[in-house]
Parts: sequence; structure tokens; C-alpha cells
Amino acid sequence: MSVDPLGPPQATPLVLFGAFDRHNFGDLLLGHIAAAQAARLAPDRPLHFAGLAVRDLRADGGVQVQPVDAIARALRLRAAADPQAAPPGLLQVGGEILDCRAYEAAIMLMGRDEAARAIAHHDRDLAGRERWAQQWLGIARQLPYLASAPILPPATRIVHAGSGGVGLAGLPGAVQAEACAALRSAALVQVRDRRTQAWLATAGIAAGLAPDPAALVARVLGAQIAKRAEQGEPARIRARFPGGWIAAQLSAECGDDATLDALAVGLDRLLRDTGLGLVLWCAGRAPWHDDPAVLRRLRERLREPARCLVAASTHLLELCALLAGCTLCLASSLHARIVAEAFARPAASLVRAGAQGDKLRAYLETWHADALHLHEIAAGSPIRAAQAARAEPASKRDARAARLAGLAADAAGRCFAALDGR
Repeated sequence: MSVDPLGPPQATPLVLFGAFDRHNFGDLLLGHIAAAQAARLAPDRPLHFAGLAVRDLRADGGVQVQPVDAIARALRLRAAADPQAAPPGLLQVGGEILDCRAYEAAIMLMGRDEAARAIAHHDRDLAGRERWAQQWLGIARQLPYLASAPILPPATRIVHAGSGGVGLAGLPGAVQAEACAALRSAALVQVRDRRTQAWLATAGIAAGLAPDPAALVARVLGAQIAKRAEQGEPARIRARFPGGWIAAQLSAECGDDATLDALAVGLDRLLRDTGLGLVLWCAGRAPWHDDPAVLRRLRERLREPARCLVAASTHLLELCALLAGCTLCLASSLHARIVAEAFARPAASLVRAGAQGDKLRAYLETWHADALHLHEIAAGSPIRAAQAARAEPASKRDARAARLAGLAADAAGRCFAALDGR
């Protein structure tokens, strides 16, 4: 007998849909931000976390997730049994998910060894790999993390909160058409960067502009993060580097020798000039995210590796505490920078020379036009962006954090009003 993923019938449910079924710092965080906003703005609605697969990431500070298609099926059955019941709502919680295709989604839901085998087998067959991924996921959609009205009960209100889709312009026409159809069926669409907003406008879709919801992290999770900072690995880091530390994160795609050599040169210069310690950390352990082996290789290249440690933690709150307490954040992850800046810490973004970094640039151009602090890792170059970030007055960082959090809070209010039909 099948199990109803919604549990016993309750009040009108609210589905929070996102990529928090894989270990990725930003996606796990967005689930918590959305749940906290729901508790404040829709306290009577039972919440259901939906992804693409059954996952339980609570040990890492995440949530327990059910497949969105299973939840949608249960909602349709309930609607058929009680046609007078108020329709459910679905909040797409954000992240760079509007353009995430089935193959990418499938790989990131696998274990590393399984993912490596799948990539070796399918990576060169562009059309075939998408068909295989849809079969593996058990879906017909080409953009699996994009909420689709046809799978939900009639009149379900779908709202998109601060999502990104910088890659939409480069997708095949049929996939673009699927994205536009899904977004046109939404009650409200908010995107987090002007590039995505402009592309949607050319398709006749009016999308609001809002900061990434993670800009609310200090307001929403600040007390929990501060408590976590006093224990475990965050407390050991504080004891190890009482004068402060640089929190540096680097995605696995930056793990080639030339990139690591160049970054080590810049970090050596930075450590010498600041006297700070260095903490290397992983923002996500899912395939195509971060790899601690890459960080260990970087540490070995430093002139004084004893001044550096590689953080072991995978827990969301501990990683947030690492950023909230740092003296400087250097990261290729957009959400790492967003969290650091939400706590008014100096932050700069890392990209490889010649790499696209499109979603990062699109977000910074939208919300940080006066302080991009973007460092391209090139041979022999010091990290000038980090120096510029540290030189920025604390009052300016505080004002930016408050401004973006305020805009994100206002945007959340509009999202929940749209979910209620207001």
C-alpha cells in the first residue's frame, strides 16, 4: 500500500519546492529561510518540503524531502475527494534552478562514484543524456526543478521567490518554451538578477526583481548560528585563530594545477599582509560542487600550510558560523558571499580566468554595482578584490546588509500575499 507523503489531512498545505534534496550550502539554506518566512507569514499552513527524490539531510542541517511529483499526486487525489477545499500553494524557494536541466539534476542527486560512471557513459551524448536523466528521475519535464502547473491540482497558486536563470538564453528552443509556459502559469515570479529578468521580459513574462532570500540569514538564523559558533568545529577554529581568519571556498571545477598554483600565490600574499589564519571549506558535497581533496592540494601549495586548516564540517549552521565570524570571505560560491555579507563581513568572489561565472556576475552586477569585489584567479596576481573588500568601511557593509535584508523581507511578504491570492 502506498504511503501518502502529506500525512493525515490538515489545513491547506504549502509546498516548499527546491533543490534541498542534495548537499549544497545555498539550497539547504534556502529551505530554512522559506520555512522561517512561512512560520511568520502563513503560520497555520502545514509545510511539505519537495525536491526530486526522497532524501533526509537533517544530519547536515537540511530537511527531510519528498519528491514533488509524489506530493502533487497526493494533492490531486485530495482535491478530487474534496472539490470545495481551498487549493494548495507551492513556493519555489529560489536558487539558480530555472535553467537546471534533467541531466544536471540527476548527476547532482547521485553519489560521487555513481555520478562519475554516469558522466563517463553519457556526457558526450547531449540529447541521449537528457532522455536518460528524465527516465532516471522518473519525470517527463526537461527542467525538473521548475514547478509545473499540469502536475498540480487546478487553481494551485505557484510563486517563485528570488530565483535565478542566467542560462535560460542558451537553452534549446523547446526547453525555453517549457520554461516560459511554467513561469506564465505562476501567480508571481521574482528573479534575483537583471539578466534573467531581461530575458524573461523578451518572452513577455513580467518578473519582479528581489535579492536572493539568503540575504535574510542573519535575521532568520542569527541566534541559531551564534549558538553553533560556540561549539564543535567553529569553536575550535576560533581558538586556533584568535586574531581572525579568512574563510576560503573553492568549487571542484577550480581544481586544476594552474588554478591552484595561482590561487596559492595570492593567498600567500594575503596571509603575509594580514597575519590572519586561513580556513578552507566545502560549500557542498554533491557531485559538481566542492571536493575536500582539492582544498588539501591547495593547502600543500602554501608557503606556511600550518597557518591553514581544511574544515571538515558539513553542517549548514556550522558553515554559516564559519562565515559569520570570519575576518574575510573569499569564495566561488555565490551563497557563501551572500551569507558573509548578510553578517556584514568583508567578502570577495573568486572566478577562474576565462571562466564564465555568469550567475555570480549577474547577481553582483544587480546588487553590488558599486563594489563588485570580483577576483579572477590568474598566475602571479595578488588578490586585489580581497584588499578592496577589507578596505570598505564597516558602516557601508552594515548598510548594504540591512538594505538587502529589508528588500528580501519585503519580497517575501509579496510572495506570501500572492500565495493567498492577495
